Amino acid sequence: MQRSIRSAACLSAAALLIAACTSNDKPYAHGSQRHATAAEQMFGTTGGNYTPQPSAVVVTEPLVTTQPPAPAARPAPATPLTVPQPVAMIAPTDAAFAQKVAASNAAEIELSRIAYVRAHSPEVRAFARQLLIDHRDMAINLDNFALERGYLIAWEIQPEMASTIERLRTLDGPAFDRAYMDVMVEAHSKSVTTLETQAASGRETAGLANASLPTVRHHLEMARALDVRL
Repeated sequence: MQRSIRSAACLSAAALLIAACTSNDKPYAHGSQRHATAAEQMFGTTGGNYTPQPSAVVVTEPLVTTQPPAPAARPAPATPLTVPQPVAMIAPTDAAFAQKVAASNAAEIELSRIAYVRAHSPEVRAFARQLLIDHRDMAINLDNFALERGYLIAWEIQPEMASTIERLRTLDGPAFDRAYMDVMVEAHSKSVTTLETQAASGRETAGLANASLPTVRHHLEMARALDVRL
């Protein structure tokens, strides 16, 4: 009796299972879903209905290393420039220059008058005569320049040259010639320097100084050459 009951129960359970598995064409309830293998995940190969998900791409930027900026070079200390003093600051004014040149001309004219009379050497006498002609012309030009601009020139010999003139009056012969030429070399050297400074000054008398320079330089060259031969 019990065996018949167990057999009937087994048959009923089997029928229910078959009905459940075949109803609505659904897959077996115990069927398992397929999963992608590790190889398929790595290389993108799929089997069945597996659709791989795109893997995230990580983009890395190149590593850039920045060096600290080099310290700026320290500039060398500037060398102080030596600015020459403008010539106009050391050159005399037009009136002062005219007076200085007038005194120089007066002294050389007086010395050359004495030399023309007392010189022992014919060369020294000829030199004195040339100086008389040239310095008288320069004196006239200088006096006219000053008069046209409204100031008077005092034709005075400076005390230093006055004492030199008195000393030469006491000499005679070759001694006078040598002393006179020594004075002419020194006086014309100073005159050249004075004229060159004034010629570069830009003052109104610069043209007058520049016009006198060739003559005074020539006097200096003649005086040096003659002084060596005495």
